[in-house]
Amino acid sequence: MCETTSMQSDVVKTEVRGNVLLIGLNRPEKKNALTGEMFQALAEAYERYDRDDNLRCAVLYGEGGVYCAGADMAQLQELVESGALVYGDGDYDPFGTAGVRLSKPLIAAVHGVCFAGGLQLALSGEFTVAAEGTLFGQPEVLRGVFAFFGGAARWVETVGYANAQRYLLTGHHLDAREAYRIGLVQEVVPAEELLDRALQLADEIAAAAPMGVRYSLAVSRRAAEAGVSAAFDLVPRLRAEIVGTDDAAEGVLSFKQRRAGVYTGH
Repeated sequence: MCETTSMQSDVVKTEVRGNVLLIGLNRPEKKNALTGEMFQALAEAYERYDRDDNLRCAVLYGEGGVYCAGADMAQLQELVESGALVYGDGDYDPFGTAGVRLSKPLIAAVHGVCFAGGLQLALSGEFTVAAEGTLFGQPEVLRGVFAFFGGAARWVETVGYANAQRYLLTGHHLDAREAYRIGLVQEVVPAEELLDRALQLADEIAAAAPMGVRYSLAVSRRAAEAGVSAAFDLVPRLRAEIVGTDDAAEGVLSFKQRRAGVYTGH
């Protein structure tokens, strides 16, 4: 049985299950609409996750009837004008657009509605698992703004230019099946299985070699952001660092012994 510990704030709750950190948006009475307090709590949770060597994967989800309806529009102008959404070099931006970005994987598990800022949070992770019947939308252009938490770029990165513009420029909603068809989400499961499925995938990632996972992320992100040639430039250094590690030796031994590897991150 995996050890389970939890910590709950008013707006974001966290729970450790084995080597996985659950991060829950916890404002269900407001459809988990994102506030400045939530942005700060998410940044703190992400920093805790990234710096704890015992945590190897994270799952972002929403408490209550929906995952997230987006940012609280009543606060948005004040947050932008006050500089509360500006992240320095040492800060963890939960949208991964500035400051420090997570060096370890994050899976989004979404249900009900996944709109605006909530969708941009999901897109800042590695992939998304959705409950059947979930509605998705990036409706900012219908509210006088645009998807400025990284969404306008990450849609293109995730689903391609034309698919992105189809929804970014109209603000139209799409259902889970269409989101899956265009690659916005990677799995669609019955609602009652959502969190279990996301945790199963997180556990499988957590069982892999931690350095291998982090280096895979580093190279693939560089490819997505700067192109394949730029990603290739990273490979020689990372390859030299990883081949002599205890985990690499365990990988060879476990292969020879026809068993799963047991990795320490060293």
